[in-house]
Amino acid sequence: MENTNTLTFRDILDASTQNLTSGANLTVIDVLVGLTASLLCAAIISWTYRASYQGVLYQKSFNLSLILICLVTTSVIMVISGNLVLSLGMVGALSIVRFRAAIKDPMDIVYMFWAVAVGIANGVANIKVSLTATIVISILIILLNKLPFGTIAYLVILKYNADDEPRFLEALEQNTSQYTIKSKNIKDGQVELIAEARLKKDNDLSQNLTELNGFVDLSLLAYSSNILDN
Repeated sequence: MENTNTLTFRDILDASTQNLTSGANLTVIDVLVGLTASLLCAAIISWTYRASYQGVLYQKSFNLSLILICLVTTSVIMVISGNLVLSLGMVGALSIVRFRAAIKDPMDIVYMFWAVAVGIANGVANIKVSLTATIVISILIILLNKLPFGTIAYLVILKYNADDEPRFLEALEQNTSQYTIKSKNIKDGQVELIAEARLKKDNDLSQNLTELNGFVDLSLLAYSSNILDN
């Protein structure tokens, strides 16, 4: 006996085509509730990004883009939700888009994916999931940002007289948990030493080096954060 309840792929396509012509069963209130929830979650994401940012140059445009990503994603999901034809069409449209903005910090990818995930959840009316996840992730990021991780990596650029080199190397050894010499140039009796060093927060490297005889110049560079904040 043939089973008449089995749906074929053709049946699914026909049903999706009918939904496409008839329009979505969403009211204006439903749309406003979803967008409001996304805006609230996006505000939390934006605040978390600003509060936990440790880069050299804060970009307000990227922070604003996180808010817009939430709202746009919510709108797109509302349109294609439950419609196979629109879903396939959206996949095809996005496959030809090329995003060429450079991501300098891996955490930026996390925030972008976070914004997209929240937009998707609110687009299918899972507001409880989006709000709960947003609050938990925000608290977790703030806590991880406040926790000390022992040592901080710096690039040490040091200039001194060549005759006094042993004392400077000894000072580096005493005030760092680990250091690696990356470059060493000698000119006119002066040495320019570039080393990658991991410094403890309570170190006295700058003071000890500047007090040594033969000191010329010192620069400390931190890639991921401002040296004054550490």
